[in-house]
Amino acid sequence: MHGRFRSSAIWTCGSKKAPDMGGSPVSCLSRGAGLLCAALAFGAQAAPCPKTVSGLISLRHLVMATNPTLPPLQYVTEDGQIAGMRIELGNEIARRLCLAPVTLSTSFAQLTLGLLEKRWDVINTGMFYTAQRARLMEMIPYEIQAISVSLNDDSALHPARLEDLSGSSIGVEMGGIEEHHAREADKALRDAGRPGFDIKTFQNVGIAFAALRARQVTAVFSIDAVARRNALQGGVKPVLKGLYPTPVALALRDPALAQRLADVLENMREDGTLERLMAPYGVSPFPGRIMVSGPSHPSDTP
Repeated sequence: MHGRFRSSAIWTCGSKKAPDMGGSPVSCLSRGAGLLCAALAFGAQAAPCPKTVSGLISLRHLVMATNPTLPPLQYVTEDGQIAGMRIELGNEIARRLCLAPVTLSTSFAQLTLGLLEKRWDVINTGMFYTAQRARLMEMIPYEIQAISVSLNDDSALHPARLEDLSGSSIGVEMGGIEEHHAREADKALRDAGRPGFDIKTFQNVGIAFAALRARQVTAVFSIDAVARRNALQGGVKPVLKGLYPTPVALALRDPALAQRLADVLENMREDGTLERLMAPYGVSPFPGRIMVSGPSHPSDTP
């Protein structure tokens, strides 16, 4: 596919490379064997374009992958668009580099493998920073996320701390940091001679909240912004929040491209864009200078 497309245009593109869009931003959803892609509006440039941006898998495109199962941060709208705070963030980064943003939808399990196989340039899905990941990929911490514990609105429980939920069933997204912290807390309770948690894992956090509303679990661990969104939808409420604050990062394969994105994010932090973008979602920017931490910068840990 070549040339420019209006914002409502939809087409099928291959899964290995970003389409040649002639500079138009793209949002793509996996559908069967291919990808459904929708062109998005491309904003005016605020600064001169860099002469070159090295390390891209597709000329003039910044190809980003996300797992859009975490509203309001990244999710699929009713009309099939990928939306949310992190999509807005990725689009703004690309705009400042004079690149067309392309967002691909994939499972969380495929994100790292696809990055290393050069199927995309950036993982933009709210990946929590860990030292293990930073040994494998170039990580750019730019956001702080913490964990909330949500109960049904009419729950008789009034926990003041996590230990007060001893013996309760806890719903978590499978493989996420919420599961990691739930299992840590479960072990701590059992080591102290108290009943632990009955941890139930779900394919995504939306299913976990559906189980909470259906009384299949007592509580759900989720990141603060997701707990807040579900509370606004009704039926559930966060009773504990701000637990385990952890940096969230973009992940890249190419060190030079990672440095470019870190510089853009630092500029966004300095000019207030990052805070203005995150504030409506109840999210906080990373406190301090935004830098790359990874194989090319082993000493730069957040």
